[in-house]
Amino acid sequence: MPPIFSIVLCTYNAETYLDECIQSLLCQTFSDFELIVVDDGSSDGTLRYLTEISDTRVRLIVLENNHGLIYARTLGLQAAQGRYIAMMDADDIAAPDRLEAQLHAMERHGLDVCGTFHVSLDVATGRRRVRKAHSSDSDIKALLTIYSPLCNPSTCIRASVAREFVYKNEYVHAEDYGLWCDIAIGGGKFHNISSPLLTYRLHSGQVSRIKRDAARKSFQAIQSHYVHRLTGLSFVPSSIPFGRRMSEAVGFMRRLNERLPGISYMANYQIYAEFQFRRNGWLTLPTRLERTVIALWFAIGL
Repeated sequence: MPPIFSIVLCTYNAETYLDECIQSLLCQTFSDFELIVVDDGSSDGTLRYLTEISDTRVRLIVLENNHGLIYARTLGLQAAQGRYIAMMDADDIAAPDRLEAQLHAMERHGLDVCGTFHVSLDVATGRRRVRKAHSSDSDIKALLTIYSPLCNPSTCIRASVAREFVYKNEYVHAEDYGLWCDIAIGGGKFHNISSPLLTYRLHSGQVSRIKRDAARKSFQAIQSHYVHRLTGLSFVPSSIPFGRRMSEAVGFMRRLNERLPGISYMANYQIYAEFQFRRNGWLTLPTRLERTVIALWFAIGL
């Protein structure tokens, strides 16, 4: 019988942290899963480590050359046999009950995408911080207009949804954000579990400056497209003068709350803040008051 979960893990020269990542998955309290590891042309000891794993739940796909994350993840998703697909990065650590908690949430609430709170671990300093996120479907879809409110390697996706809304090559270095936006427009249901079920490592080897620049361009293109599909508007939240805020920004907030009923006060507050200027000096307090009034106005449906 097919497993309940397929975990998709892509590796590329990941030897440094890989053992801790793999062991955190193999020791899950919920054991009905397959772990699909796609090695994307590693040249360090990653492949040697992977070939020595004896657990029969592990399926290894080896690429001789490096093709990039979108290609490798797509192969992993295509190979998945489970009802749900859990994403994972090779330098992160899953809490022991991650799969158990996500299975409960997915089936109880009929979810299509389920993320979790996470702990960020700064490798250089050893500092750990619990990172919280908005949990409701409306808040997640609303906040996608300004950033991704999901920790990508903590997410679990219904397999049928993952096959319908695939990664797109034009979303390079922002492929997860693009996928969430496509699923949101397609009517998918989102949730974040309010427990930190993943430890997310922060280290210098994650993303180069060149990739950050490319990711920013991809993000901006996806954001504009998402906002237009969701609201019909041709602009995204960005700093504008007070007079324009009272027309354009308020109009944006009205349209957004009409399309996504139930957006919380804090989500409205965060989104409206994008229309304001930073470092206002003596205007800081009036600016915060304006933000509070607008967020309350829409949150309570006035």
